[in-house]
Amino acid sequence: MENKKIEIKNLKGTFDFLPEKQIVRNQIIDILKKNFECYGYLPVETPILNEFDLLKYKYSEGAEILHEIYRLTDQGKRDIGLRYDLTVPFCKVIALNRDLTMPFRRYEIGRVFRDGPVKAGRAREFYQCDVDIVGVDGRFIEVEQMQMVAKVFSELGIDVEIRWNNRKLMCGLLKEFGFKNEEIDEAVSLIDRLEKISRKELIEEFAKLGLTEQKVDELLALFSKNLVEYSDIFASTQNTLLQDGINECLEVEALLQKMSLDNVCNFSPKLARGLGIYTGTVFEFFDKEQRISSSLGGGGRYNKIITGFMDNGQEYPACGLSFGLEPIYYILSQNIAPCMIDVLVVPMGTEVQSMQLAQKLREVGAHVVVELSGRKVKKAFEYANKLGIKYVMVVGENEINSNMYSIKDMQKGEQQSLPLDDILKILKNK
Repeated sequence: MENKKIEIKNLKGTFDFLPEKQIVRNQIIDILKKNFECYGYLPVETPILNEFDLLKYKYSEGAEILHEIYRLTDQGKRDIGLRYDLTVPFCKVIALNRDLTMPFRRYEIGRVFRDGPVKAGRAREFYQCDVDIVGVDGRFIEVEQMQMVAKVFSELGIDVEIRWNNRKLMCGLLKEFGFKNEEIDEAVSLIDRLEKISRKELIEEFAKLGLTEQKVDELLALFSKNLVEYSDIFASTQNTLLQDGINECLEVEALLQKMSLDNVCNFSPKLARGLGIYTGTVFEFFDKEQRISSSLGGGGRYNKIITGFMDNGQEYPACGLSFGLEPIYYILSQNIAPCMIDVLVVPMGTEVQSMQLAQKLREVGAHVVVELSGRKVKKAFEYANKLGIKYVMVVGENEINSNMYSIKDMQKGEQQSLPLDDILKILKNK
């Protein structure tokens, strides 16, 4: 029986990243890790495979995200899913390690999987880069996380706007407007999608909740005010949820000003962060140049999910955020990545000595490749140019015997003959 010829291609929404692209991705991850650790977050790693019941823990049966889980059955007939985010696995870590010292800060950078729509900056298999802290309540840590976001994107060279809001404020406003408790989650979801659906669709969806077109306009007007207006209008409200939301927002605003973050952080009363796990402050970050329409990440306060996981009578307040590697990479992918190879050593019948020389160059931190494919010198120089290698050293018997090595700066087109110690100094200070 003949083997069926297959078409070799990537599954839609998955990608190969060759060196020039992967270098950029690695640089993004390096900047993220450095900043996560700078703020005291510690690395953890969790399994990609999870019990399906665990993955669906925080959602109702009809939740959209449940339809995007890659679900499978193993040989033991267990119901399994590929993780779609890193938050549920983090909650599981806390539940399985009850002796952790609190507060506990962690970061995790890992692949997640979603069987959802594919578009620019959104794939089926992608990395999430999460930081979370459990055991600390209050606005200080929320603002500190927004401060970290601003620092990260400053180092990445992306000018961002951090939009923030408060779920208590949103839900309190909806309650004040007359929505029943069981309708609030759906109303929040609709408000969060304002920029993604047409007015006609919005009117139709709110009609299912009993709102006329005039009432929808009144609702949108309510969600278009600033913090001062909310504070004035509802100064004497008996709606404790709304009052708590306003007070928390005022705290955040005051802290943002004191931390000189008010120029990058903007209050956005329509922002909901669609997930129902959030209990207070929420935030998302966007490219100011609008090279991509979706957010570059987001997060917020979620005080109930770990508490529910633990179910031991104690409260486990938590706050976290996630950076989207794919949309960040999409923005930076046009940048030319610097070559990671510093020196190409070309032996002229001196392979052993050239390998020994390369080792000395590596000891001062240089990234070195020895030309071992037998290329002629001209072809070796062409290879170095193509890859963007900065230096080329051609090594023959004369160089070995005299300890004077010819080194060419490929970017400047300058060549000089120097003792090995001088070359080591150049490479050490590169």
